Amino acid sequence: MSPYERPIYPKKGLRKEIEMKTKKRFWPVLLVILFPLLVPWSDLVAVEVTYTGPPITIRYSSHVPATHMVFKAAFIPWMQLLEKESKGKLTMKTYMSGALHGPRDGFKACVADITDMSHGYPIWQPASFNLAHGMELPFAFPNAMVSCLAGEELYPRYLKKEYEKMEVYLAKYQTTSAYHILTKKPVRKLEDLKGMKLRSPGGSLAEMLKRFGATPIFITTAEVYNAFQRGTVDGAILYDNGFVSFRLHEMGKYRTELAMGIAGIPYCLNRKTFDNLPKDLKRVFYNMLRRLVIMEAIAYEEEDLEARNIMKKIGIQTITLPPQEMEKWKSAIDPLWEDFIAKNEALDLPARQLVKDLRALSTKYAHWTPDQFIKHVTDHPLPGIIDGM
Repeated sequence: MSPYERPIYPKKGLRKEIEMKTKKRFWPVLLVILFPLLVPWSDLVAVEVTYTGPPITIRYSSHVPATHMVFKAAFIPWMQLLEKESKGKLTMKTYMSGALHGPRDGFKACVADITDMSHGYPIWQPASFNLAHGMELPFAFPNAMVSCLAGEELYPRYLKKEYEKMEVYLAKYQTTSAYHILTKKPVRKLEDLKGMKLRSPGGSLAEMLKRFGATPIFITTAEVYNAFQRGTVDGAILYDNGFVSFRLHEMGKYRTELAMGIAGIPYCLNRKTFDNLPKDLKRVFYNMLRRLVIMEAIAYEEEDLEARNIMKKIGIQTITLPPQEMEKWKSAIDPLWEDFIAKNEALDLPARQLVKDLRALSTKYAHWTPDQFIKHVTDHPLPGIIDGM
């Protein structure tokens, strides 16, 4: 096993259990039924709902389709939990596949009151952000649960100022699971990438592709299928369940296992909508968002397992790089850490301390189980994501 093939779940028994649940596809049902058993009952009823007015609907818009594996596995069960926790006073109305606005317009849509909660990705608007790009540095996190909790903890001190310049609040600091490469031609060594055009989400991940010798092409996930089909790109970097959710596995033939990094995909929140919520519902919604980020992180990892099974069954070949070859890839992109620090320190931003704290959190949470993450965010919802909360 190469030093970068980190196990998603450190306990063998737990990983086997997750794999069994994935095959049976009953994780969403289990979560709704058993969630109260994962945390103390007193925490579930800690926020007393006193609002007696009519139910309030929160508009949720996304570029991903309603068939997206993580949306089905985590967001839908979370909506049911939100309604239960708010005693029926908070409901979500979803607009998927870009029904309300374009994939790159989440920030604008929240500011213009077109939506209440939508994708606000720094990686898609790289010029508007600085420190947020530290989340995508190479091999920074062992799994999505660690990166999501670290992102939320780092946000108030390091990322909040630049994020709120977009005139929104942060709803949740979501990340994807690890990125791999899917191509029509095999990529078995670093030299195989030279001259290849690969879909990239931008930011640090695009810079990694340049260091590998490939040409990054910025395309949103909603647009990548057509680009792959038409030959505009030779392949794509994405997380495994994304390959299936966006149907790229229908064209790709080879999956190079790399785990080069994650993508920060935070969701933004309409300030007016949140500020106008009754005090009790504001607290319920805020606390539930802290749970959502981990529920989706667990789903990213679990659905990756299912996606790998699907890709294997249809004949996609997974290429595992030997340790010596993997070291070449790592060496090519390791300098991005110091480049990130130097660029941001020149702007008088605390990039070196951010990197130090990021690495410490990655180590701290590396061996936590999914149950530990769920219990932690339920017992101790992180304060300060939004002022006053």
